[in-house]
Amino acid sequence: MLAVEEALAIVLQEAPPLGEEPVDLEDAVGRVLAQDVHGDADRPPFDRAAMDGYALRAEDVRRVPVALEVVDELRAGQWPQRAIEAGEAVRIMTGAVVPGGASAIQQLERTSPVRGGRRVEILAPVKAGANIARRGSEGRAGEVVLSRGRPIDAAAAAVLAATGCVRPLVARRPLVSVLVTGDEVVDAMQAPEPGQVRNSNGPALLALARQAGAVTRFLGVVPDRDDAITAALAVGFASDVLVVSGGVSAGDYDLVEPALIAAGASFFFTQVAIKPGAPLVFGRRGGTLVFGLPGNPVSALVTFELFVRPCLLRMQGARVVTRPRVVVELLGSLSNRSGRTCHLPVRVRLQGERLVAEPVRSMGSADVVAHARANALVVLAADRSQAAAGESAEAVLLGGFLEDDGAPS
Repeated sequence: MLAVEEALAIVLQEAPPLGEEPVDLEDAVGRVLAQDVHGDADRPPFDRAAMDGYALRAEDVRRVPVALEVVDELRAGQWPQRAIEAGEAVRIMTGAVVPGGASAIQQLERTSPVRGGRRVEILAPVKAGANIARRGSEGRAGEVVLSRGRPIDAAAAAVLAATGCVRPLVARRPLVSVLVTGDEVVDAMQAPEPGQVRNSNGPALLALARQAGAVTRFLGVVPDRDDAITAALAVGFASDVLVVSGGVSAGDYDLVEPALIAAGASFFFTQVAIKPGAPLVFGRRGGTLVFGLPGNPVSALVTFELFVRPCLLRMQGARVVTRPRVVVELLGSLSNRSGRTCHLPVRVRLQGERLVAEPVRSMGSADVVAHARANALVVLAADRSQAAAGESAEAVLLGGFLEDDGAPS
């Protein structure tokens, strides 16, 4: 069996770039940038007021209190009509252009209007440069503000808009087809007969693929018959990536591998030293990458997270393709008797200054409810059979850091 790291390295090496396309800014969130974005102007493009108050000359208020003549008022979006001179001040709002001659802004709370005229009393001195965001202090025109390979989130969308990049170049989204196999699997809307289970893998794998930026297509649930599997595979080969759930173990009715071989697919590996999910097929048929995942729900979800998701992100040119990993302190003991790298469900939270992980009670690779209660997977190496409470371990965060919601474990 291949080690997890070796298998992932093969997957990432075989993941082809998908090309680029421009999209409208409102459609760009969730896509991966395929270009460096440069600032089109200094940031800020002018000396800008950092707070409400009065623009003035710092040398005029070294001794206070002192009254200054208010010669103008500036709101954000207005351009100053004149520079200020000795003994003068301008009422200014946050974000407004600082007028020429002004060397500081005194905040409104440290001033008092003088009755009966356009004068203001400055109650405290202020240093030159105070409360002014100088032109270019945040960045200069031409600097890279967003780098190629970054997923576009809300903050990146704000930067794109601020720089006028309203048609960013992004990576093409991979088309992923998902096929579920098994005589025992019925549609989620159907009441299972004795011996049957509802299809949970299909919706879960489609959701994970969409979260990784893919366009998805569900090929349905097919029974464990050569003809049905072969026909569904033929449709799936028209995708960038085909994900098949079930039928990849060594049983008499595990027919996916033979059907893939008959269709002309070649395999890079068919087993990985991982728990859950040792039977794991990765191959290629023409321009389509093929993953054969185990049928047990948790095994399917974990192997998708560790192998398929990084593949999809690499195809889109993302710089970071794996989930964040953190070191946690275990609040309970965990065991690994598999002789493989084991991924165990936990809930990670911040407890005081410690990052702790509480094991989630699970009955195995079919217990998808336990998996749904976890927000991370503790990774125990093949040679680490036991991890006691209080010991440290590495954990893979699933979808980011979550606070404990009090769910039973």
